[in-house]
Amino acid sequence: MFSRRDFLKKTSLAPAVPLSAVVDFDQDDPETGKTDAGPRITKFTIFPARGSFYRFIGPNSYDEKPKGIEGNPRRTLLVELSDGTVGLGTIGYRPLTDEVLKETKQLIGKDILSVYRWDGDHIANAASGFEKFIYDASYSWVESAILDALGKVKGMPVWQLFGDSLKKGVDPYDGTLYFAEIAQNRDVSIIGEIGKQIKRDGYGAIKLKVGRSDKWLPGEAGVERDIEAFVTLREAVGTNFNLMTDANNGYRDRIDWALRFLKACAPYDMYFIEELIPDDTEQYLEIREELRKENLHIPIADGESIWSPDMLDIFTEYCEAGVYSFIQPDMPTCGFTNILRTARMAEKYPHVKLIPHVWQSEMGLYMSAHVAKIQSNIPFIEDSRYDEHCMIGTDYVFDRGQWFVPDRPGWGVYLTPGYEEYIEGDPIVIS
Repeated sequence: MFSRRDFLKKTSLAPAVPLSAVVDFDQDDPETGKTDAGPRITKFTIFPARGSFYRFIGPNSYDEKPKGIEGNPRRTLLVELSDGTVGLGTIGYRPLTDEVLKETKQLIGKDILSVYRWDGDHIANAASGFEKFIYDASYSWVESAILDALGKVKGMPVWQLFGDSLKKGVDPYDGTLYFAEIAQNRDVSIIGEIGKQIKRDGYGAIKLKVGRSDKWLPGEAGVERDIEAFVTLREAVGTNFNLMTDANNGYRDRIDWALRFLKACAPYDMYFIEELIPDDTEQYLEIREELRKENLHIPIADGESIWSPDMLDIFTEYCEAGVYSFIQPDMPTCGFTNILRTARMAEKYPHVKLIPHVWQSEMGLYMSAHVAKIQSNIPFIEDSRYDEHCMIGTDYVFDRGQWFVPDRPGWGVYLTPGYEEYIEGDPIVIS
């Protein structure tokens, strides 16, 4: 194993991987008739870059400290093609191991049009030999930049590469309402104040962080604070407004406290509870049945940490279990095609909707807007209101509570002039 700094040097100077070690990706496809040659992939560049939230963000149930303004640098991805096209993307939670970086080098020199199978002008699925780079979340981070470049080559926005538009605007929820009263040493009224401001900003939905009893306010006092926070927020924003909650598994091993929280909040209309406990279908069924005894129901959401190569099978099991109303694969980690095929699989389960998970990723927000535009079973996208300083997304419009996707090629997002000043640490180059 060599270090990333060594990898940077070796990938730039070492000879290409022997052809005998890779699949021939560039054969003509007799099924689709795709024989046109496109520009070839010449380089990937990965760099962590600074950004900022629109305001100071508190902690969640597992944090050691508040998120603050800047959070952690976000890993950004560039792909360069032989015709000079540059695609911009992002990278999620999976580690970029030496093996993953070495395997990704196989993409260098490949025709970008050959990455997918095509049905006319629409992408159908991954082409033979490319499945790993589209469906395996260890590698599917490459797709975000590839799709941006591919859209630019074809002169089409990414969503149009996959399907027809079903909506003009897409609905977001503000996902930034963390433990503000703890971070600022205030009473819970600050939750209501921030909620009112988010509503004034134009949002029609908020996801509130709960699970204070796990660390920040241990014990039953934390349960009571969660209840107080949710009721305060509901009273602040009114009834014609969607409120979600996310416990980040803060009620682990305390089903009694979880039920107390849910029963107290149910009359105030909770759209869903996310990650109430570590994923456990049987326990969720038990919780649902206990709520039903009092004629109560709160939809369950989960799935942001499902990143394995068989994620589609796992989410199929989620849908068949009958307890999960919302599944939430992480967009930057799982990739656009994985999110889309999961949403299309879920269409046969009327009780299930998909909402892509996104945190601290401006690019993830825009990618989610593209997929929601072509999928009717994606009712919301998650907006962490984070600005990645190395990119410009000003062609996206937020108006009357909805995000509107531009008709620009690719993602419609561009590198900031002088973006290098926002880079933290050494880039990784694969070429």
